[in-house]
Amino acid sequence: MKKTILTLTAIVFAFSTFANDILTLNNEMVFEGKVKRIKDCAIVFKSEGTKYIVPASEIYSIEFENAEDKVYTNYLEMQADEENKCFNARLDAENYHGKKGGHFVLGVLFGPFAIIGTALANPTPEKGKQTYMMSKNKDQFSDPEYLSCYRKKAKGQLIGMEALGWGAWILLVLAL
Repeated sequence: MKKTILTLTAIVFAFSTFANDILTLNNEMVFEGKVKRIKDCAIVFKSEGTKYIVPASEIYSIEFENAEDKVYTNYLEMQADEENKCFNARLDAENYHGKKGGHFVLGVLFGPFAIIGTALANPTPEKGKQTYMMSKNKDQFSDPEYLSCYRKKAKGQLIGMEALGWGAWILLVLAL
């Protein structure tokens, strides 16, 4: 029994010393190697002596061998900063931007024209009085990433309300 446990422990230890980072692509192909660098939209991955630059859109998952690896920790810090800005922007847009009831009425009155008008609009936190007064993220109002996330969320909410208004008008017409 002791020999079996010792053998299993030795095998697990041997495999862990040869462990690599594991890269899984969207097409379910799996590669073992080492993540060398994480760029903006790509991963530099070295496998069997060859470097590959893999676009982030093609990657399903990455499993790092070592949680203390410098590439991994830098990646986590970068993700925390980016997600935080975008998260703050989405919350600000959701909580403070626009008069959603008014956009419902616009959807009832003008239907697709209201949706097109909102899609062409350029919402910013400065244009929304309530956002400018209530947000605790004023220092991020000039950040391009924050603004991009804010616009997407604000437009999405207002277009959704207009679509609901237009749908309600269609249902009312069909009911009569």
